[in-house]
Amino acid sequence: MRHRITIVGPGAVGATLAGAFAASGADVSLLGRPGPHLDAITAQGLVLRSREKGTEHRHRFPTVYDAGQLPVPDLAVLCVKSQHLLEATRSVRAWIEHGVDVLVVANGVPWWLLSTADEAGEALEETAPSRPYDPVLRSVDPEGELLELLPPERVMAGVAHFSSALDAPGRATHVSGTRLIVGDPLGGLSDRVARCTAALSAGPVHGEPSTDIRRDIWEKLLGNVNLNPVSALTGATTRDILDAPEVRRVCVAMFEETAAVGAALGIKSTMTAGQRLDVARELGAFRTSMLQDADRGRPLELDAVVGAVRELARRTAVPSPFLDAVHGLLALRERVRGRAETPGTRHDETPGT
Repeated sequence: MRHRITIVGPGAVGATLAGAFAASGADVSLLGRPGPHLDAITAQGLVLRSREKGTEHRHRFPTVYDAGQLPVPDLAVLCVKSQHLLEATRSVRAWIEHGVDVLVVANGVPWWLLSTADEAGEALEETAPSRPYDPVLRSVDPEGELLELLPPERVMAGVAHFSSALDAPGRATHVSGTRLIVGDPLGGLSDRVARCTAALSAGPVHGEPSTDIRRDIWEKLLGNVNLNPVSALTGATTRDILDAPEVRRVCVAMFEETAAVGAALGIKSTMTAGQRLDVARELGAFRTSMLQDADRGRPLELDAVVGAVRELARRTAVPSPFLDAVHGLLALRERVRGRAETPGTRHDETPGT
């Protein structure tokens, strides 16, 4: 029996996974927001190129803007930026209520993390014994709606260890990497994880089941929490950042603060700062996803990648001066950029002159 899989948010990552699921024999459909990218896919198909193999394939997938126009899938894969996750989840609420398996592939700290960490409750009780334990991570889920719609027992988490890029509307390139780690927030190896990873058996990206997805998420975060915001601030590639000793020391400090937060939540990494940053350097002089978004004037995933770690640091009494400083600088840059882009703003006058 062929799996029916819907990709919600067929950007670079989603498009690559659509091709991978299709190559493995699934019936794939796409659900996205109106715009040139979805229009191009509807009119001409989704063109997927492999940089390593030099191949190109055109896929004709059913492509819609409204989930009600598609049959209920076996699996919904949400591949959207963290700031758009609530909107995407609301769009498939009926599927969730129907019991469809849901896989979320996103960067940063997931909304469900506090609700799965026994140590978090203990740490929060020690730092704020007079307050009731709050499992909602406010920096990424301000009203707790995501946790209500997708509690940890209703969702799978995916950690992408591959890179892709959108070349033009309707066209994407799989650049490198072949792994998608999939696991249950509550740990262990469930039937739904086994089904999901089995559905990625023959494509350019292969599913890898995990019995501890929280650790996998945190280990990827340990490389994103520093390189992403520093690259967005400086415009530098990862190699430029890591070859500058004083900047590398900032990245090491951010790693160590984040690792300490993870330890307070019972998530222990086996990697040192040097090992994690060396892995990043071996990938070459690449531009991080946050830098690419900054270059295009798009909103940054600052809350999910850095802000949530700072919230967890405060709530577990872990000092985070370097995370605070870099977050503050980049948040200020975004506010200034927002003011600069306001219609009617003058750029030819200098105050006080």
